Amino acid sequence: MREEDTMLLECIEDVYHSFERALKKVQKVRSVHVRKFELLLEELLSERRAFEDISIPARLIIEQLLELQFKVGQVALEAEYLRQPFSSVESVKIEEFGIIRLKLGELEVRWRDGNYSYYLYPDKVELRANDEKSAIKLFFSIPFNQQSLERFPEILKSPNVVYVHPQLEKWIRKVQ
Repeated sequence: MREEDTMLLECIEDVYHSFERALKKVQKVRSVHVRKFELLLEELLSERRAFEDISIPARLIIEQLLELQFKVGQVALEAEYLRQPFSSVESVKIEEFGIIRLKLGELEVRWRDGNYSYYLYPDKVELRANDEKSAIKLFFSIPFNQQSLERFPEILKSPNVVYVHPQLEKWIRKVQ
């Protein structure tokens, strides 16, 4: 884990423990605000899992999705019989056991990180199930940039990355 990841994780832990203590104080209070605090605690758990429970390629994808959410970018999706045209990223959550939940517009899709192989292109990713029976394609309105890829040089050695587009590989190798 990189130094900046360690610092981010420590901050998440600090905030998480503060919220946990605060919730203990109000556990008998009947208020909608208590439920909102519980939801915030769940959000913090999701953020922590991004550092602890998912693979490097999944984390790169999560960070790209979050960037698109903040930059008002859009994502299109193809999966089995589903087609979602470009729409905004409503939410990205990491649940227990490395399950990633992505909500695009009104459509929600989930995948378990450990069950998929990753194919990385400048403006899309393809996730193929290890049994090759299903695939999910995510198309980005804003492609990966060099800066975000340079943060993950170990992606080239990741066992669940099958393909990296030559342009992306060139950017990653600049850091190594």
